[in-house]
Amino acid sequence: MANYSGSYGNYQQRYGGSSTPTVKNPSASFKKGPEFNDRDRLNDMLATEKWLTDGFNVFVRETSHQDLYNDILHVLNETHHAARDVFNLMFEKGWYTLHPEQPGHIAKHHQKFSQYESQFANQGQTQFGGSTFQPMDY
Repeated sequence: MANYSGSYGNYQQRYGGSSTPTVKNPSASFKKGPEFNDRDRLNDMLATEKWLTDGFNVFVRETSHQDLYNDILHVLNETHHAARDVFNLMFEKGWYTLHPEQPGHIAKHHQKFSQYESQFANQGQTQFGGSTFQPMDY
């Protein structure tokens, strides 16, 4: 498997006439046409890996037998790594573009959700049948 701590290559911020910057590598050429090309194959592989991780995640969460849980958890982790490998390859080829969030937009949402938090009665505590429990730190 690939080294997951590596960089994404020589990506650049691109403005391409848009007011919103994007982060992407120069796009690798591929044959455009009605037939399945390499970009289409990688898009399909990434969608499949995402679908598999969703299914395995439910499977792991619902599994009661410990050995089966361990085996499926291992498969789930491998599937996540495979999805990341496909993403990294697509990003390196310039076929996956990231759109960085604007700091003002992040601050606006942080303030919005901070206000929601103040509406909760017993912050950090949960009540069950008259008893108060602190959430566990895992």
